[in-house]
Amino acid sequence: MTSQILARTQDVLGADLSNVRIVSVSIDPEYDTPERILAYSKKFGAKAQWQHYTGTLPNTVAIQKAFGAYRGDKMNHVPVMFINGGGKKSWVQLEGFPSAERVVQEYRDQIKG
Repeated sequence: MTSQILARTQDVLGADLSNVRIVSVSIDPEYDTPERILAYSKKFGAKAQWQHYTGTLPNTVAIQKAFGAYRGDKMNHVPVMFINGGGKKSWVQLEGFPSAERVVQEYRDQIKG
């Protein structure tokens, strides 16, 4: 679901997409090999601004903890997005499945300064 939302977000952003970086981080690096991540990004039409990352399990846990999103294991995770408009404001955290329009509105609110 999150990838479907982000795929739509690319379209809703329109010309603003060139100013945005979308980052998806795997929480299952043992399954999400670089080859699988590449196929997944193609499946959802990821443009250059949308990058997918995988790594080691300790690194995946570390990034989840850094963002306060670690829930103990991959089966207990909550879908979450973080938005920051270039460090001008605090990160916005959206849990669940917000619409692409909501994601873009949060981004535009961030860049207003």
